[in-house]
Amino acid sequence: MKILHTADWHAGRSLHGVDRTPEVEAALQEIAELAVRERVDLILIAGDLFDSKNPSAAAEAAVFGFFLLIGRAGIPSVVIAGNHDSPARLDAVGGILRLAHVRAVGRPLVAGQGGTFELWIAGERVRVAALPFISERRIVRVQELLTGDAGQHREGYQQGMRKLIGNLTQDFTPDAINLLLLHTTMEGATLANSEYVFHSTESYTLPPDLLPEATSYVALGHMHKSQPVAGFAASRARYSGSILQLDFGEQGDDKGVLLLNVAPGQPTELLEEVSIRSGRRLRRVRLGLEELERRTPELATFDGWLKLSIDLDTPRPGLKERIRSALPNVLTVELNLPEAEERDERGVDLEHVTLSEAYGQYYLSEKGRDLPRQLGETFRELYERVADAELSP
Repeated sequence: MKILHTADWHAGRSLHGVDRTPEVEAALQEIAELAVRERVDLILIAGDLFDSKNPSAAAEAAVFGFFLLIGRAGIPSVVIAGNHDSPARLDAVGGILRLAHVRAVGRPLVAGQGGTFELWIAGERVRVAALPFISERRIVRVQELLTGDAGQHREGYQQGMRKLIGNLTQDFTPDAINLLLLHTTMEGATLANSEYVFHSTESYTLPPDLLPEATSYVALGHMHKSQPVAGFAASRARYSGSILQLDFGEQGDDKGVLLLNVAPGQPTELLEEVSIRSGRRLRRVRLGLEELERRTPELATFDGWLKLSIDLDTPRPGLKERIRSALPNVLTVELNLPEAEERDERGVDLEHVTLSEAYGQYYLSEKGRDLPRQLGETFRELYERVADAELSP
């Protein structure tokens, strides 16, 4: 049976005020065409379909349009929620998605209550264990489903996840294809520098011995760099990575999906890592003012997005505006002065940026420097906690 594994679409993502959703939509169209061309039997989507819990209409159109395409082609799929997704929203549309042969799991559930199910595909029995992202503060609630007494089970994140994975995979047998979907951070995983680091810290890291040996394949999401899992065969547990270069820290990273061949009782075979070319490339360039003038024609021909860092001896008022006028593919400009950084005088455009980006713009205008990464992540975590609480029943 041929499987396509993908994750971390982040539809609705913006970068320095530019909406990347059209690029996501084009990439998903490319993936759908690949699935049809390669006669894929099953698609696994391991979380973070969206970039926020309240996605835009355009982001929803891109994601649901993909499911419509593969549904029309008769290709079944399984999808779980990631830390950026709204579990409640995904569960709410789960019934409608069934019409497109999609099995969606938003909230973490245990075996017998929706966390596991069987599919018959290409004449094979497929047992699926689907565990969406679960935050540290919520793991006790899910354990309560296992024991009925949360008060006696306030253990660490790893212990809770071990119980949940054990519960979901307890019926895995050699006569079936056993698939486990997870959106989490495994020990030794390499970040691509665009992940939400708050949910990738030591508190959320899982050891490989949590993954049962009976599993045919573990489809992972959360890390934006395609990679295997330390301690497992390279074809048995993998992150597919994101489908776009999401931040300038991913400059040069190849983006794509995984094609695998899986059979009962047989080693899983990684057929190919297929590159997805629809997203625009990201590139950072640091140079002086004279070099900038010399290289402007060359930079203008770059078909991706640029981040320029300009070294200056003295302040140059209006330089950023002149650069953006000459180079529309430049998303952000940093001006490096010997003793002080230039203050950016732009206001906050609330109609075209996310709340987190608006805060970053406000901080820059007030402090004259970029928002520290940890402060930005803390702000985003507080915002998502509020949004998560509002969407919870």
